[in-house]
Amino acid sequence: MRASALFFIFIYLLSPATARAGAWLYPEGHGQLILTTAFADARGAFDASGRLAQTPSYRKFEDRFYLEHGVTDWLTFVAEGSAMSFHGGGESARLTQLEALIAQAKGGSPLILPAEKGIKFQGLGLGAAGARLQLYADADYVVSVETSLRAASSAARCFLDMRGPTQFDARLLMGRSVSLFGFTGFLDAQIGYRTRGQNGDEIRLDLTAGLRPIDRLMVMAQSFSALAPRGGLSTFMAAQKFQLSAVYEATPAISLQIGALTALNGVNAPAEHGLIGGVWWRY
Repeated sequence: MRASALFFIFIYLLSPATARAGAWLYPEGHGQLILTTAFADARGAFDASGRLAQTPSYRKFEDRFYLEHGVTDWLTFVAEGSAMSFHGGGESARLTQLEALIAQAKGGSPLILPAEKGIKFQGLGLGAAGARLQLYADADYVVSVETSLRAASSAARCFLDMRGPTQFDARLLMGRSVSLFGFTGFLDAQIGYRTRGQNGDEIRLDLTAGLRPIDRLMVMAQSFSALAPRGGLSTFMAAQKFQLSAVYEATPAISLQIGALTALNGVNAPAEHGLIGGVWWRY
């Protein structure tokens, strides 16, 4: 069972991270709702030495919402949820066939090759809710903390970063407003700890840089990193994804996002690529 289990460790890392407002909080009674649709696939993975190797392929569509709502000026409620459609290629089906033949041989049964069926899932994915608390803020800097409880069904957990039915995420967020060559922008850094991932508890590091080349357009470069040093089927897991996107302010309340993501490097992690599109609504 080790081969297919490691395959599931690979695929949970596929989901692109939802765009976030970062360390900043919303005023009381105000907030934003972000709806995204993402497609990603992978035909290889980084092995235990960090080298790119061929692995069972897969593709995934995911619809996700992310909500932020200002409860007070110093406390923001956050929630997210998703629905997804996943399909593993023929290689993943052959892993299942091989395991079935091995089990038959060990049991002394006649060897009968099962029908080839790729790994598939369609349904609800992650659900999460939490809060962000402001610790410090001035004209240029903001520091906050955020905690959230994440949950998913037993069927969906195989395709998510979850070993059990629930997990806890806590992080420290730091943001800074910047100006570069006359363009306004921001920097955001988040370091977090997430329990019960597919390969054990994880350290998370998310970095975002945003710049407005024109008043109604924000260009964002984002790095999403995860590190699980122990606790799973593989002795060590590390992954880093890079996402570049543009967010265009169509109206004062509505913005449109389009972007692409790719895996930069990793250890026991997938080498996926994908596209993301979204609609942001501020109120």
